[in-house]
Amino acid sequence: MTEKWTVDQGASGKLTREVGICPHLGFEDDPETALAYPAAHNFCYHCKPISPVVFDHQREFCLTPEYLHCPVYQTTTLEPLPKNLRGKRRSDSKSPSRLSILILCLVLLLGLAVAILLGLIKIPGNSAAIPVIVRDETPSQIATFPAANFTATVTATPTIRPTITQEIEVPTPSPHALETPFGVSPKLVIHQVREGEGFIRLAEQYGTTAEAIKAINFELPETLFVDTILVIPLNTDDVTGLPRFSLRQINTEGLTIESYAERMSLDAQALKKFNELPDGYVLQMGEWLLIPNP
Repeated sequence: MTEKWTVDQGASGKLTREVGICPHLGFEDDPETALAYPAAHNFCYHCKPISPVVFDHQREFCLTPEYLHCPVYQTTTLEPLPKNLRGKRRSDSKSPSRLSILILCLVLLLGLAVAILLGLIKIPGNSAAIPVIVRDETPSQIATFPAANFTATVTATPTIRPTITQEIEVPTPSPHALETPFGVSPKLVIHQVREGEGFIRLAEQYGTTAEAIKAINFELPETLFVDTILVIPLNTDDVTGLPRFSLRQINTEGLTIESYAERMSLDAQALKKFNELPDGYVLQMGEWLLIPNP
């Protein structure tokens, strides 16, 4: 059975499955969409709770017609995914908790109360009668005179209000996958050639021209072969300023974009520019990179 995908032209840029992979495979927040290669984004929905699937099982069953023979697919009741098939979830950064902010406010209020009690912050009040002891011939007599009227000037100490800075989460770029548009001007798509596809058919499918496709691919043959990987401009034939690209798939985890460039003797700045990746980006197993050629 041939695997078929359609490209979502909206803001999401995701792939919508039609045939060829397990119908129970999807994103954690979108059961109708999955990546076409083994990735931590792919979750199994034929278990309870839904869980990510290890890459080897995705490669052998989930992303091929062999999903029909998957032991999880053949079960009739929803049970937890077996431990040996369960992948790792992606971690997300957390903002400061409400409890932490509440504790900080209570500490500030307590400090303000202590400052008032110690007289560091003065509060205006009414004047009271001042007792005066007068000693005359009769030592035991004590006279009390009303206090003279006076106006007290109170200078209030300004209250310092702390500024609470909340960490803003910066979205992590999604790894480049087959048939997932990326970039802005122009948008690009990494495509794997299927049987019966040629330059003219691909140009009509992606809204470009055969000349534009050939202009941005390095050492492309005149006739396309099945499974050839190439990059295609989406809905434009203007590829001015783009180099000719070759494509490589990452097969080592934990490398940053800079360390990968050093290992492969590539220009790190050009690699980050044309792949739209930030400094220090950590490459993921299975994702594709555009390699600019002079």
